[in-house]
Amino acid sequence: MFRKSINRKLMILFFTVGVSSLAVIGVYSYYNAKEAILKRTLDQLTSIRVIKKGQVEFYFNERFNNIKLLSEKIYLKNLTRKIFQEKSSTNNWLITENLNFNLLGFQNAYIIIQSQNKPIEFFSFKADSLVKLTPDSILKKQLLNIWLKSSTSNNPSIVDFTKRFPADTLPICLIGKSVEIPDYRAVLALQIPISAINDIMLEINPENGLGESGEVYLVGDDSLMRSKSRFIPNSVLNTQVHTQSVRNAFKDKYGSSLIDDYRTISCLSSFDRIKTPGLNWAILAEIDYAEAMIPIISIRNDIVFLSLIICVFLFSISHFISRTITNPIIKLKKASQKIGEGDLDVSVTPKSNDEIGLLTEAFNAMVKQLKDERLQRMTALYDGQEMERQRISRELHDGLGQKMVAIKLQLESLSKLKQDDVPECIKEIKENFLKIIDEVRQISNNLAPNILNESGLDVALKSLCTSMANTTDIDIEFSAYGDYATADTKDKFYIYRIAQEAINNAIKHSGANRIQLQLMGNKDNIILVLEDNGKGFNYSNNFCTPCNGIYNMKERAKLIGGTFDIETEPNAGTTIRLKVPKSK
Repeated sequence: MFRKSINRKLMILFFTVGVSSLAVIGVYSYYNAKEAILKRTLDQLTSIRVIKKGQVEFYFNERFNNIKLLSEKIYLKNLTRKIFQEKSSTNNWLITENLNFNLLGFQNAYIIIQSQNKPIEFFSFKADSLVKLTPDSILKKQLLNIWLKSSTSNNPSIVDFTKRFPADTLPICLIGKSVEIPDYRAVLALQIPISAINDIMLEINPENGLGESGEVYLVGDDSLMRSKSRFIPNSVLNTQVHTQSVRNAFKDKYGSSLIDDYRTISCLSSFDRIKTPGLNWAILAEIDYAEAMIPIISIRNDIVFLSLIICVFLFSISHFISRTITNPIIKLKKASQKIGEGDLDVSVTPKSNDEIGLLTEAFNAMVKQLKDERLQRMTALYDGQEMERQRISRELHDGLGQKMVAIKLQLESLSKLKQDDVPECIKEIKENFLKIIDEVRQISNNLAPNILNESGLDVALKSLCTSMANTTDIDIEFSAYGDYATADTKDKFYIYRIAQEAINNAIKHSGANRIQLQLMGNKDNIILVLEDNGKGFNYSNNFCTPCNGIYNMKERAKLIGGTFDIETEPNAGTTIRLKVPKSK
């Protein structure tokens, strides 16, 4: 399995922290700049829209003022009266005074009259003459509309642009004003050219704040364009604009937002409504979102480029710092590996006064303790083996040896006995052999008690207590209760040895005449308690050293994860408690 070294982990940590901080700063800077640039762009669009709206409204107000002045001219009134008087005899009247319709920005000029109970008649100004007009259906419709709006009102009126056919590039928009002549009804109608509106609205200079994709345009309440599109030819009254900005403008709202325009392209849009009497138009200033984002993308690219450079720098710094921190730790790791291989002649020289230096000193102290501990354990092992050999030697010499000598003497005396005494002697020899067999079995059992595996821990301990009681004058009692069963052979063997050592110590040193051994258990632990009524001892003054029985019992308890406690006082007996957790 692949393991990451602490050097690599520290490098990753430092690099991650640095890159994360850089990423947070970069993202914050990017979005902050993005918000600022988008706000500036929307403010710029709003400024352009306000300017264009003012220009459009001013243009129509000027045209209204122009038609008011023209309708009040004495010459125009006289000319109109003359038409009423002479229309039955002529269709053409010479104009002797320049009315300046073209100079005032009007494309065509018309006079609409109606005599009592007579059809409405139309007349058109042509250069230096006024001629009767037979208009086409669209123009006639527009002229009739302006007649209806103006003939009964003293204020100027207007009818919106209308096309004769879809490809028509000169849609008709008329403003009208009644000509006040006693006993006559007449209206002056002037045609506003679409080019005048386009000249106001259309901007193709990229330095005007609209860039390469920005435009300002007008939309009527029928959702059709009223000014030329920068992108679609012949868009007036042909291109529909069903955008959210248009809907908001016709709800008398104004503002700016990010929308999809009439080309279904994402754009920034600023919108408002044109406040010109008789016209229901919305004005929109828009620029493609992609173009508005160009400075932001440039900022993003700069941030990414600088971030990459800083990341390389961070990686180098992280590598240097992590190496500085981990080199002493790596030395400690290599020294630990040598210790794991059994080489305790290892020492690491501390090179700093920080925590790593303290760790190095603690490591060296630990190595020294391990060397001392190994020496103690080896001494205890060899001494224990020697003591066990001496014990077995004594048992063989004092027990088996004496009994074998006795049997040898009995066998040698058989030839000297009377024939009648031989059977009795042979019987005694057999009994002595049985005792030897029992003693060999006991020695073998003490060395490796098979009863543990055959009958269980409780039976083995009971057998141990019975055997010890039979060889001494001490009353040794055993009791067991609870759930003390365990499948771990090592646990059973060590508990048995601890009990054996404790009983031997009590027999040899306590001077007790009564010993109680209890085996208990629950779902988590096995508990062994030994109590004697002996003389006790001062436990704090008895050093727990190798070759000492108490030391051996403590070490065995540690090896199986148990705890070993002694409670004793002089002349108050001794209690030993062993608690071993059950293997899961």
